[in-house]
Formats: sequence, C-alpha cells, structure tokens
Amino acid sequence: MNQYITLLEQKGIFNERLALVRLLLAISALLTIIFNDVKYITDFSLMVPDEATFATIVFFKKFSIFSLFSPILAKFFSILILVSVIIGYLPQLTCFFQAWIHLSICNSFLGVDGGDQIASNLSLLLIPICLFDNRLNQWKSQTKNETNIRKAINVFFSCYFFLIILQVAVIYLHSAVGKLNSTEWKDGTCAYYWFTNNVFGAPIYMQKFYNFITLSYFAPIITWSVIILELLLFACVLVTDKKIKKSFLIFGILFHFSIAITHGLITFFFSMAASLILYLDSENITYQYIKRKLKPLRYEKQ
Repeated sequence: MNQYITLLEQKGIFNERLALVRLLLAISALLTIIFNDVKYITDFSLMVPDEATFATIVFFKKFSIFSLFSPILAKFFSILILVSVIIGYLPQLTCFFQAWIHLSICNSFLGVDGGDQIASNLSLLLIPICLFDNRLNQWKSQTKNETNIRKAINVFFSCYFFLIILQVAVIYLHSAVGKLNSTEWKDGTCAYYWFTNNVFGAPIYMQKFYNFITLSYFAPIITWSVIILELLLFACVLVTDKKIKKSFLIFGILFHFSIAITHGLITFFFSMAASLILYLDSENITYQYIKRKLKPLRYEKQ
C-alpha cells in the first residue's frame, strides 16, 4: 500500500495532456458555434414547455449564454472564451467559462449529439483539477521538483482522475451493450443500414466502396468488430501495460476519425479524441508526438 501511495505522490497529473484535452473540447464547440447561425439553432419555446418548473426555466433559459445575450454577442463571447482556453493561460479561471459554454450548447441548441454531452460532462469534471493547477499556462511543462512538492495533491487528484477515466470507460461499455438490444446489430446487417442512411449515411461516392463490403459475407464481421472494439476499449480501464494502452488509443482515435469521415460527425470526433487521450494517454504521448511533428515546421519558418 505504501509503495502505491508513493507512486501516486510522484505521478504528474498537471501536464500538457490537460491542455490538449481542453483544446480538443474547445475545438468541438468552436466548430459548432462558428459554422451555425445561433439565431436559428436556439429555440427555447420548443425546449422549455409552459408548465416547466422554476428550476428548469432558470437552468435552461437564464443560465445559458445564448439566452443572456443576443445571438451575435453570445457567439462573439463564446468564441472569445474558447480561444482563450486553446491559448492555455489562467486555466483556474477559464475552466468555469469553458464548462459554461458546453453546458449552454447542451441546454440551448436544438441539434445536440453525444459529443456535446460528453464535452459538457468532461469540462465540469475537469474544473477541480484546473483549480489546483498552479501553472500560469497549461502548455508549460511542470518540473519534477514542482511535482514532488505537491505530494498530497498528486495522490488526491490521481484518485479523482481515475473516477473520470471510469466514466469514459462506461461510455464504451454502454455503447457496446446497447447495440446488443438491436436485431440489426446482432444479425450483422447494421453496418449496411448506417452506411446507406439518408441522414447520417456515407456520401454517395463512398457508398459504392462500402456496399462492396456490407453486401458481402464480411458484413457481420464489420458490424461485430465495432462492438468488440468498444468492449475492448472499456476493458482498457483494467490495463496497466503502456504498449497495450497506446495501441488502443490509436485504434480508438482511428475508429472515431473513420466515423467523422463517413458520417460527418466532426465535432463528435474531437470530443471522443479528447476522451480517449484523457482515458488512455497516461504517458502524455499524444502531445509529445504532436510536438515532434511541429518542431521541424518552426525551424522552417525561422
């Protein structure tokens, strides 16, 4: 037990991974706000019925940034807040505003998907961690001395961090188990129906390729591979091997990227990529990889 506590004392929670996760969540919200007319995607008369309770009215109408300000001002302030999150300064303050934006999207917009809900939940759960982050900018690395000084905080937030990770794992468990209640998922034909759906289906130029697979004997394999992958991603909550976690991090991101390309769920991809990095990237490898790729570009500009 003492060895485990000692390990937690030396574990650095406050690193660039937090900034990267918050950046991806902010990009998800930014894309939604920038490429939509706020005036037409917020209709509180449809969302809040006349017989709604006082608490419901306050939470949905009075709390939302899109009801407090005009559409133009709400859009401007939302973009300003999310850009400040991406820059990374003062996470102790911007964490509250970021959570406010994500919650406002969920409570105000007519078209909300699972990515918006995940972003609002994660942004709320990250507030305590951001409050105890003593860095002025989250893109700045924390030294080993700074990590060792804050032993009690490291232990507490390592345990708290696991609770967040557990919730991400349950998302994949819920998704996999929920599919088992559908006849189409169980008989292996669901992939065909999703690829040819007239709303969320693949573009016409991609459907010819997908039909070659989904109209063949491989259709059940493709369909069931999604369920198996989601179950394995859930099981990663018990994995301690770094190589296995890294492999499933890559598989998970590629899986959600393929969904974004096929079904057009771009903002959903950024929310799930943030979730996977938070869930599986304990070694901060994603940020280190991006940093290595961007380093030659900085030299070229100079």
